[in-house]
Amino acid sequence: MHTHAEYEKRILNEIKEMPPEALPKIMRLLLLLKEEFILKDISYVSDDENISHEKTRHLLSASKGNWAMQIISDRDDRM
Repeated sequence: MHTHAEYEKRILNEIKEMPPEALPKIMRLLLLLKEEFILKDISYVSDDENISHEKTRHLLSASKGNWAMQIISDRDDRM
């Protein structure tokens, strides 16, 4: 397992390799991920594992293509 510092370094390197126009979307994704982790940790949130993540779904559906497949193919190209 990687240490916190190793993950942090890898994440920062991935972000640095992204084109500048991708940074606003990356920031929104990071904030959404953070929000979902914080909500999951709050004790008064329902224990139901099927909590709706409407903001995440909306952001991903507004994407102009299959960004996940693009990321995967870009990563495969670097390997």
